[in-house]
Amino acid sequence: MARIMLYVSCLFAVALAKTLDLDGDVAKLSESNVQFSIDLYKKLIADPSTENIMFSPVSVAAAMAMTHLGAKGDTANQIDEVFRFNKLEGKFHSAFGELHGLLLDKTAENVTIKSSNRVFANDQLKVLEDYKNALTVYGAQVDSLDFAKNPEKSVESINNWISEKTDGKIPSMLAKDSVDGNTALVIANALYFRGNWHSKFSEQQTEQRAFYVSHYTVVKTPFMFQRGKFRYGYVEELTLQIVELPYAGKEYSMYVLLPENFDLKKVEANLNPENLTRWISEIGYRTVDITLPKFKLEESLNLHEVLPKLGVTDVFDQSKADLSGLAKKPNLNVDQILHKAVLEVNEEGSVAAAATTVRIVARSLDIRPEFVANHPFLWAIRHEGTGLVLFMGRLQRPEGPLMNHDEF
Repeated sequence: MARIMLYVSCLFAVALAKTLDLDGDVAKLSESNVQFSIDLYKKLIADPSTENIMFSPVSVAAAMAMTHLGAKGDTANQIDEVFRFNKLEGKFHSAFGELHGLLLDKTAENVTIKSSNRVFANDQLKVLEDYKNALTVYGAQVDSLDFAKNPEKSVESINNWISEKTDGKIPSMLAKDSVDGNTALVIANALYFRGNWHSKFSEQQTEQRAFYVSHYTVVKTPFMFQRGKFRYGYVEELTLQIVELPYAGKEYSMYVLLPENFDLKKVEANLNPENLTRWISEIGYRTVDITLPKFKLEESLNLHEVLPKLGVTDVFDQSKADLSGLAKKPNLNVDQILHKAVLEVNEEGSVAAAATTVRIVARSLDIRPEFVANHPFLWAIRHEGTGLVLFMGRLQRPEGPLMNHDEF
């Protein structure tokens, strides 16, 4: 049984200063993206050992869409259903292509965004010309590598490609023994997005403070501060604060959802596309004191362990997978899907995304609210024109030694 491996490496930073003209199909793709984002998030938090979470639903969907190009029957249908591609009635590949063309290789002042796709094939595999031609909608090509005789060199080639496309932020996505002669294809997506905050934080106001992992356990970590006009709101039934932190050009924003009293589980239980849209739509401009942790994260996910729980099963099953649209070889199945994301949040901006927990002391319209993200919170980075979620996650625990409150 020949294996197909998907590697989704994502680096996301901050801000895109471009106004995109998005049609109806891309808007539907955005709706599908939001639903999948929340579905995947809820599966990830189902593991009680999970602390910090971060992922890029756009990057995961792009890699699976390239797999879908060669899938047939129930294998294709399951991907359609889980990723909500069926909402686009067969047009999602062209919609992805349009989105790819609008977002990729855009450079403006303080902004860089790149999304890259590539298929690495065993040089003994006959990849179908129709599949090669279909990949062009994603700007992808097929590179042949000698997985059997030179597996380490093949891994080095793939890692070098990913490192280059993520500006060196993900230098070693694959382990040395990741491929062998049974590996048929490696499908990869790399997302790099970098920019500055629309309103930067002053380094002079950054100071060490306590981040409360629980009521009694803290981590000492640097916090940034600024006072300014931001879109802010409070969801009374969930005692939830929400603040929007726009990036340069205000085309993209980070939304920080901070529950009071460590009640993040209640927010997560009520998280769905309708509620998220409603919560964001009801926030308005206020003068806010924002205290946000400065932090770095690096997360890896084995999505081959998670996607079957959402309903994508046949593509991993040796007896059921139908990927006959990829190559002239029977019995192809996906063996592994890895997702890696790197995040940095600082005074200038972010790499990937920032998660913030905040408590408002005063909710009166006549009193300036305080947004102090010093305990676990949920965050999302999205495109303002469509609501497309590029990154999503939660910050449960920043880096640093754990200590009790009295030791701080």
